[in-house]
Amino acid sequence: MSQPISALCEPVRALFSDVDGTVTTAGRLEPATYETLCSLVDAGIDLILVTGRPAGWGQALLSLTPASAVVTENGGVTFIRRPGSRPERVDKFYGVSLSALAGWRARMEAALDRARQQVPGIRLSADSAYREVDLAVDWNEEVSLPQSDAERVAEILRAAGLRAVRSSVHVNFCPPVFDKLSACLAVVRALYPDMLGDTDDASEISLAPFVYVGDALNDAPAFARFPRSVGVANVRAFWDDLPQRPGYVTDEPEGAGLRALIARLLALGPSPAPASVG
Repeated sequence: MSQPISALCEPVRALFSDVDGTVTTAGRLEPATYETLCSLVDAGIDLILVTGRPAGWGQALLSLTPASAVVTENGGVTFIRRPGSRPERVDKFYGVSLSALAGWRARMEAALDRARQQVPGIRLSADSAYREVDLAVDWNEEVSLPQSDAERVAEILRAAGLRAVRSSVHVNFCPPVFDKLSACLAVVRALYPDMLGDTDDASEISLAPFVYVGDALNDAPAFARFPRSVGVANVRAFWDDLPQRPGYVTDEPEGAGLRALIARLLALGPSPAPASVG
């Protein structure tokens, strides 16, 4: 059973946060939310944004927010800030081998054609033009389809051997080799190598010092793996469909819920990085 965020009781090293419906409110980034994100980082708690939005958004989000990393395309493309470099370097990682991408894209286009035949009226999202790995069918952003149609599209795409998951606005589909969680683990490997211990096995990487927050079905893998997973209140719109529910839920939806969560994390304080040995 999910608990209120007041039950969170350990310091935090980093917050991994979904964007649409979590950072944003009614599709907009409110000034109060932006200020709260800055306060989080100023207090020594890192911010990692994890979104289904296109790779084209990644560099912009990294430049315009205090995030240490931005995961885009549900794990398809990840941008990681390297602050020690001068000029500051941004590393870019892909969730799929680039040599295999053309073949996967052909399969994705063929599956999309089948979905169009069976669910009339569907179309790619406007931001699909800026995607490098995945694609997205718009069901709840610039168009309004029944949730049943969105799920039917996802089923057709999965039957074609693809990963398809419904967010609050899109049905994202991609090669079945990455998701938000796998990208989060890649970020931990890159930014927090002390969390690896003696292994690089993803199943053994500790996520105890971190918090993940989201609001939709594409956050479920992270809800399952992060010991401290949080849903903003609007996650309850997907409650019955979630294969794994968050451990904690805010009282308020969207940006207001995120601000309340960050206030709680600030009260708990940052978790210090282990001291270097040698």
